[in-house]
Amino acid sequence: MSEEPRFVEPIQNVTVAAGRDVKLSCVVDNLGTFKVAWIAFDKSAILTVQEHVITRNPRVNVTYDGHRTWTLHLSRVNATDAGTYMCQVNTIVAKSQFGILNVVVPPNIVDGKTSGDVMVQEGANITLECSATGTPMPTITWRREDHMKINLNKTYRVMEHTGPKLHLARVSRMDMAAYLCIARNGVPPIVSKRMQVSVDFPPMMSIPHQLVGAPLGYSITLECTIEAHPPALTYWTRGSGIMLHQGRKYYIMERKGDVPYRTHMKLTIKSLKPDDDFGEYKCVAKNSRGETEGVIKLYETEPPTPAPTNPPSYLDKLFKDYQQKTTNSVVGKGEGKATFVGLEEPREGIETDMSIGDGDFVERNELDHLEEGPHWDDDRQREVEARRERGRHEQSEYPMTNYFGSATPAGGGVGGCLKLQVLLPLLVLVQPSCLLLLL
Repeated sequence: MSEEPRFVEPIQNVTVAAGRDVKLSCVVDNLGTFKVAWIAFDKSAILTVQEHVITRNPRVNVTYDGHRTWTLHLSRVNATDAGTYMCQVNTIVAKSQFGILNVVVPPNIVDGKTSGDVMVQEGANITLECSATGTPMPTITWRREDHMKINLNKTYRVMEHTGPKLHLARVSRMDMAAYLCIARNGVPPIVSKRMQVSVDFPPMMSIPHQLVGAPLGYSITLECTIEAHPPALTYWTRGSGIMLHQGRKYYIMERKGDVPYRTHMKLTIKSLKPDDDFGEYKCVAKNSRGETEGVIKLYETEPPTPAPTNPPSYLDKLFKDYQQKTTNSVVGKGEGKATFVGLEEPREGIETDMSIGDGDFVERNELDHLEEGPHWDDDRQREVEARRERGRHEQSEYPMTNYFGSATPAGGGVGGCLKLQVLLPLLVLVQPSCLLLLL
């Protein structure tokens, strides 16, 4: 007696994206003279029997491998193909097994059930709606395109709102933006729709300086900032209402602000004249919701006083005289640096360099004074000025510093050991063979 047909393995459940092809396999052993059929169980529709296609659906086909596997093929599947499929053997008591086909569909926003661009007056309430289809059912989220928070009301602000509807209460100009309805269900691609919310309001104006002064002959710039939607018609006038135009006398500039409803205006008046240019100027803005104007008064002021020029300081003159005398008096030029041993230690922070015969002896911190000009907070400068007041030939109450140094000449000229004694303001160069007095 032959064995009964039996299913060797279960039918694998399949999940596929819409538009793809799919196949379900049924493996039967000991089939004998019995037959295998594929049935759409949810629809009670016979699709195939053995190798014959029964349904009129052109996307359905069946194949047999000649051994024991019967495969059902579905091409370009869609959401209506999803469901349970049955493989059945027509024994006396029919034997069956089942497999499930899941068809996932990416989200799609339904335009007919979704809001478009909206224009409202400031202070109104609005509701935006978004409808989407897909399998599984998509989730709807809302965001602002500029990544700013959404003002659901005056006290509650969020970066993202979830749900098919977005309610905005008492909208203001700050709610003016593009809003994105985003639909996702885990099946790519994610889709979105953009909705522009425009909030209309009459022009509002701010003026940083309503009273501006400038001297004759100068140029001056007047400024105002305007907020309006729809965008306002803007211009400048004089006190009598005459509209000003750009030309040789006036330069007019408009610049958009950091938000679309804000405009910065500037009026530059060139070469101010006494009879024509002083008085009232108006910044004017008009749109379909209203108009406004701001007044700026321009008045004459005295021209600025030039900064005084300081005469050369005592140290400037001393340094210049010393350079001149040293350049004219020293015979032969040394190449070395002098090492100094003084009667008193140099003050902390003073570094002294001297190149013999180069005429560039000066304390470095005093060079700083000469470059920067007088600094009355500097103790060293005050000492010098005090000595000058008492008379430069008067005996100083401060200890005088003697520096003695030696250097070897580069060659030729005066031989031996050259000794230098520095006594400000009297400078003496001493050498065994000569005595040179510099006044």
